[in-house]
Formats: sequence, C-alpha cells, structure tokens
Amino acid sequence: MLKNHPFQSFSEDEFRIIDVKKCEKEFLFHGTSKKLDFLDPAHNNKYDAYGGMHEYGVPVLFASDVPSNAFCYEPTDLYLETKKKYGTSVYHRLIHEKHKILLGARLKGSIHVLTGETFYKVTREDFEVGEWVCSTEWVSVDEVKPVEIIEITEPYDWEMIPEYEFLGLEYVGEMEASQYLSIATNESVKDAIEKCIKEPFVPVVPDALKKYF
Repeated sequence: MLKNHPFQSFSEDEFRIIDVKKCEKEFLFHGTSKKLDFLDPAHNNKYDAYGGMHEYGVPVLFASDVPSNAFCYEPTDLYLETKKKYGTSVYHRLIHEKHKILLGARLKGSIHVLTGETFYKVTREDFEVGEWVCSTEWVSVDEVKPVEIIEITEPYDWEMIPEYEFLGLEYVGEMEASQYLSIATNESVKDAIEKCIKEPFVPVVPDALKKYF
C-alpha cells in the first residue's frame, strides 16, 4: 500500500479500499458514450450517482487494463427516470456464460486508449447483492489526452438491451441472469433477456484495438 495517495472511500459501508499502487501498465482503456479529446476527472458522473459526493473523496478518471465497451452506451429514458428518482446507482448487469448484459441501455460510444503513467491501481471491495466483492480499478486525478479513440459499433464484451425493470437498491450491481429472471415480473424484459442469451455471444474486436493486446 502506498503511504501517500489521495483516495478515501466515501462510505465504508458500500466499498473499502484494500490496496493502492502506482500503475505499471503501458496502456489503459476508458469507454464512454462520446469521443473526447481530453478526459477530465471533474466530469465524473458518479458524483451525482452518490448524492453529490466523490466516490474516492476526490474527482477521479476511471480506466481498465482490458478494453471494454461496458460504458459505451446511451441510457434509456426509463433508466434515467429511475436513477433520478432514487438519486443513486440503479444499474443491473447480468452474467450468463459468455454473455454480459447491461439493461436499460443502447450501444453507443468509443474506447479511449490512454497511457498508464498518471494512474493508480486500486484494489477494493464492494458490497453488492448482499456480499463483499473484490475488484481492481485504475484511477487518475489528472486530465488525460487519449493516445487513440476507437469507435464501438458492435458488442466487444458487453451487450446492451433497452428493456429494463428495476428490482430495488438491494439488487444493484452484477448478478446471474437466472437470478434476475427469477425475480423480475415484467414479461417483455424477461423475454428480451432470454432472447439475448439464447444464442452464443460472439465478440467483435475492432482492428484498431488489436495492436494494444
């Protein structure tokens, strides 16, 4: 653990910082719904999701060591209305074999390739779906200019479906598709999920991304 770092959990009941190290990766990746010439931590929309608080105590820019289109999406009106009503995260991400599905969203956006030199590697635990889940994030407090911006027009790893039924704050986060289907009551949402997972998921890897592997 680095002794001097700027991060602090906004709520130990929701997530805990376990370890912080300087990033050693040459490249990191950041997906958004837009193409941005500069990525600025001040524009982190999690500030609103956590009721006017910064998740890490300060504005941060998030990235990943593996490309992902998880945040390359445009939320539906119903999702936005639900988020406004509760004033916090209301997402449901489903897992089924190789399928990873975000509900209430349409695929749209780009993966921004970044250098890792200003980032920290943070190991954290989040309280999701009734248990603590360990994960790793790469975060920076600095504005970053992308090395390259790659548009995503087909699912790379996450599929998006506009159908959405909010199950409640206790279910926010990732869960097995089977668990969601056992709780959901909206038949059109359940039908859309079942149709999505019926066929094997085939990722589409943009040629521009391949040189960073």
